[in-house]
Amino acid sequence: MGCDVTLQVTMHASPTKTGAMSSEISWDKLQEPCRLTVDMTVPEALNLADWDIWAELLIAQGAWTPDQDEPLGLSSLQEAHRPFINVFLRVSRWLLELARLPVFSQARVLSFAPQDPEGRSDQLVFELPVIDLMPQIAYETAVRVARDICQWMAYQAPNTKNSLTVFEALDKHVIQALMSVVPAGKSTIPVLKVAHAMGIPFMHLGLGVYQLGWGARSRRLDRSTTERDSAIGSKLAQNKVATANLLRCAGLPAPTHGVVLKEADALQVAAQLGYPLVVKPLDRDRGEGVSVGIVDEASLKVAFVQAQALAHSKQVIIEKQVPGVCHRLFIAGGHLLYAVQRLPMSVQGDGQRTVQQLVDEEVGMQALRPSWLRSGIRALDDLADQCLARVGLHRDSIPGPGVHVPLRPIESTAWGGVDIEVTQTLHPENIAAAIQAAQLFGLDVAGVDIISADISQPWHANGAIINEVNFAPLLGGGEISKSHLPRFLSDFMPGQGRIPIQLFASEAAAMQAQTESIERGMLCFFTSADTTLSPAGKTIVMPLNTLEQRLKALIGRADVEAIVLYQAA
Repeated sequence: MGCDVTLQVTMHASPTKTGAMSSEISWDKLQEPCRLTVDMTVPEALNLADWDIWAELLIAQGAWTPDQDEPLGLSSLQEAHRPFINVFLRVSRWLLELARLPVFSQARVLSFAPQDPEGRSDQLVFELPVIDLMPQIAYETAVRVARDICQWMAYQAPNTKNSLTVFEALDKHVIQALMSVVPAGKSTIPVLKVAHAMGIPFMHLGLGVYQLGWGARSRRLDRSTTERDSAIGSKLAQNKVATANLLRCAGLPAPTHGVVLKEADALQVAAQLGYPLVVKPLDRDRGEGVSVGIVDEASLKVAFVQAQALAHSKQVIIEKQVPGVCHRLFIAGGHLLYAVQRLPMSVQGDGQRTVQQLVDEEVGMQALRPSWLRSGIRALDDLADQCLARVGLHRDSIPGPGVHVPLRPIESTAWGGVDIEVTQTLHPENIAAAIQAAQLFGLDVAGVDIISADISQPWHANGAIINEVNFAPLLGGGEISKSHLPRFLSDFMPGQGRIPIQLFASEAAAMQAQTESIERGMLCFFTSADTTLSPAGKTIVMPLNTLEQRLKALIGRADVEAIVLYQAA
């Protein structure tokens, strides 16, 4: 692809020079734009019918929405160039999002002109919002791949085979290529995308940690964790034995288990607890190495070997299995946000097709999707046959309408799963237990897993247990979770996290506005390009020499309730 994409970070959107601006300054006007220059060849005779189908295929995968505004400045281009550059700019932004950079605003076209007299190459200059402390290579990679993919699509039919070629290229050259260089977790983009839609400003502080909001109204978020989560609590939550011990000491229902290093000890614990059992590594998560439904010594020995091979400490938990399935209660800020029943990877019966037909159809449908959107369902295998047998089914069975047919023993990151919302059916005592568990570990945000045969009954009525208290649970990973993000952010960031910021062209007017704000009881700070004053009038020394830099510094301080800016006309 060559070195034909250049990137330059510039500050072009300094606050407008007006006498006073009582409304809050838009965060978009405080962000430094990323200016990119890319050499490309715009097709002279683009097949518009095929190009529209390509656009529809990308829209179906979430690249943009049909009603989304077009990139800024696009109307300034020649009409023949607009369709191609429109899709290219949208794909460039989308690829940054796929690489886990929270770039949600549309691009802005600055110029487009031929590079050589014969018109064989063109040069496009455009801007996108820059995310602080992110690698420049992410922008350059996204733009190069977007350019190459769009130029390839312009000459290819928009069919299934070619769309899969596009998706595979995006996965390989963007998602996989940038995974190790862009710091972000799976919850980061869904949460920040909703924050952007709600008008909540954010900025990257480094290492995938973001500040949402300004000054005294700001909060910090890393994936789904906040600055209020206890470091000690998170340490305890990541150890299954420590979790159970703390829950038990607090009078909450916890698993009954033993921790062993040897197979003989595993057999002894099993004799004490009685079957059925769960066997799992002491120090792994995401369902790795977990075996359920262990009912005899032979299967216990096999499960022990599997768990110990994955355990970092070589310690294995032998746990009494309780009836029921896992339910995750998502607790945020001391309240229930939502709850789901977590079923293993399954297909749903319709009363007409066999299990084999249901699975084959779903596997085929998932194969047509981009790899990062696939459910993880697999063709029927020996493990699926075992799971079917446990519920009295086989490949030729015809499950009734709405019946969930399990294809794996448990829900896990490796195997996937199916979530069913149960927020409205939870018994209040189960909610109270989950909230108490989150508070016990000092977690502002927690995923509390309760294994229960009927979550509408109180935990003590049917022998339910709190299986895990999860630090940094996945938020926004599925449609159920995404639907609750607005409420999560409304509670997390009241008032959109904004503080009053006023801009004046008169220093005296700015100082007067600071005085009036202080008299109203606000901790209001004054700043110009070279002087910053606290509410007490004390000079705050900063190694910064622009108004934008000092404003950004004040926005990052937790004691700032209002800001007045002075910028000479």
